[in-house]
Amino acid sequence: MIPLPILLPFFALILLGWLLGRGPLAAPQAQAGLRAFVLYAALPAFVFRFVVEAERPPPAALLAPLAYVLASAVAGGASAMGARRGLRRMAFMAAISANLGYIGLPAIAVSPLGADPAAVGAAIALLVLDVLGTLNLGMVLMARGGLGAGLGALVRAPIAWAMLAGLGLRGFGLALPEPAARLAAMLSGGAVPGALVSLGAVLAAGGAGLSFRPLAGVAAAVPAKLVLQPAAYVGAAMLLDLPRGAVVAGAMMAACPVSLGFFLVAAAGGQDSRTAAALCLWSTVAAAPSFALWNALLG
Repeated sequence: MIPLPILLPFFALILLGWLLGRGPLAAPQAQAGLRAFVLYAALPAFVFRFVVEAERPPPAALLAPLAYVLASAVAGGASAMGARRGLRRMAFMAAISANLGYIGLPAIAVSPLGADPAAVGAAIALLVLDVLGTLNLGMVLMARGGLGAGLGALVRAPIAWAMLAGLGLRGFGLALPEPAARLAAMLSGGAVPGALVSLGAVLAAGGAGLSFRPLAGVAAAVPAKLVLQPAAYVGAAMLLDLPRGAVVAGAMMAACPVSLGFFLVAAAGGQDSRTAAALCLWSTVAAAPSFALWNALLG
């Protein structure tokens, strides 16, 4: 379980970013600069340290991606069936595109779950699945260029290289020199606040005046993302007899809101950008009570 005193500052930082996005961070150049720092420096350092410093998980925890894929199929299918024709691909991807990098992984890392090898192992495995699988599936379904564009985006993703570097360092039993380790620690300290403030600022820019109207054809995607996917994950994880830490961590990551990567892929693929922005915005707003619900149920 992630205690609410840990979760509330996460959403406070998103709100702060939203407020700044209506003022000092309203300029596209300001937002681009903050995103560049988070994307190319702070978040890769955070992921790298998380992977390198994690204890070895029990093997059963590494089945978390299988439970997550099953849950994603359930949530995505339900969302697509409830969507208007022409928006079904977008609704499917919205229901399975969780913001694991900016919200899920940091929340696990700073909570008591960060000391549970099963929870940490599941979280890392799900991040690998998200970076290698969900991003490319979104490219195939929604963006021009298909799988080739998805693989190109993956090759350019700093978080993917940071994750692979961390796994490689662990695999060879190597350690970073002290100055490099201190640099990684300093950079990673800015990852959580920078990512959440950046997320809020982007949502403010694409919020369409907090209108519900763009959700008309895809409204089912929000409860499918925040309620159905975590519920299906818990069921699948229990059937697979995953350790409790892997069950809780995976459920909390499944309960994350729609990712900004979804919005970027949808916009690049010529999908309705207002609908994609509204899905990101309203799923993030609704994620606070969703996290509270899952904390209560799993606690």
